Amino acid sequence: MLTHRMPYPPNRGDRIRAFHVLKFLAERADIYLGCVADEPWKSADEETLKGYCKELSIHRLQPRGRWIRAAAGMAVGKSVTTGAFYSSTLAKKIQSWTKTQVMDAALLYCSSMGAYSHAFHHRPKRVVVDLVDVDSQKWLDYAHASRGVKKWLYHRESRKIRNLERRLSTDSDAVSVISREEAELFRSWHQDREAHPISNGVDHEYYSPKAIEASSWQSIQKGEPQLVFVGVLDYLPNVQGLEWFCSHVLPLLKREFPGLRLSIVGRRPMPQIKELEKHPEVCVVGEVDDVRPYVLSANVAIAPLQIARGIQNKILEALACGKPVIATSNAAAGIDQQGGLFIANEPEEWVETLRSLQCQKRHAEASHQARNGVMTQYSWSARLTPLLEMLQLQQPSFTSID
Repeated sequence: MLTHRMPYPPNRGDRIRAFHVLKFLAERADIYLGCVADEPWKSADEETLKGYCKELSIHRLQPRGRWIRAAAGMAVGKSVTTGAFYSSTLAKKIQSWTKTQVMDAALLYCSSMGAYSHAFHHRPKRVVVDLVDVDSQKWLDYAHASRGVKKWLYHRESRKIRNLERRLSTDSDAVSVISREEAELFRSWHQDREAHPISNGVDHEYYSPKAIEASSWQSIQKGEPQLVFVGVLDYLPNVQGLEWFCSHVLPLLKREFPGLRLSIVGRRPMPQIKELEKHPEVCVVGEVDDVRPYVLSANVAIAPLQIARGIQNKILEALACGKPVIATSNAAAGIDQQGGLFIANEPEEWVETLRSLQCQKRHAEASHQARNGVMTQYSWSARLTPLLEMLQLQQPSFTSID
């Protein structure tokens, strides 16, 4: 299994999926996990990962060298992504792992690991690429939302990643993505190729209204209503979504709900995010060890993303906590369940939806539907089971003969 980030701790979207895939597969196979890391890691996190692996190999990507490789990749016509996530030492480790044995399967996580598809000395019996999202569309979305040099760079990256996705789908035995919508999008880009939808799940025991003591979150609640946003705060779609919300929706909400407060929780808040505290109703909490107290203290979770790919874990986690979620249609794409999830695109729709949730009975009903829907539809084991067939790791079934 090859991942473009250490899959632990599961504190951002790509790590959450990678960690639960690792955990799921480790119950059924010996895992050789190779990954690159763009930031230092804790020894305790490495030890946790070792508990799921037969062998673990982590390769640090230094920021300066990473962007030199990205620029070098551009110079020879490759994508920035390919260079930014490439480690020659990881490639050598993959070669050594596959030199003396033929692996039953290999799972490459995200197009970022596409550069390693030719590092196998002996090709595994099955090679599966989990694209998760159709990144070529993500870069195109970025281009449409940008100007000048950035617009050109994002368009270029979209074209290069589209070529990479096509090559990976040709070189591998199967491709998976995170939702039916992403599978349809993949086919629209690559008409003669197929991607299999394998959705994310959620740990509904960890994200439970009763998982932590009420005293740990009751003191956090400062507003009425209290809103919360959870996400990585240097990720462009999150930054743009929050800026849009505070510029277009928040002024209308605070007119109708003078006591409203919004907590923004997540790692690495950019200056644009910190600037949002110019609104008295906004508190940028930043990184915390546990997001659950902030989610449980809220009346409503929000996901105002204007650009979004795949499934938003922040939505599933809030629903599992029994919290109604108001989201744009882009942010909610790929999530089947309806109970507790409300779509609002225009600012007036946000006001109307939040107004409806001020009814105690309506809020209680939405909370119940949110929690129950996630428990019945989004367990990780149920969502990841199709991956076993793709990797051909299913245990043979035997019929007894009397």
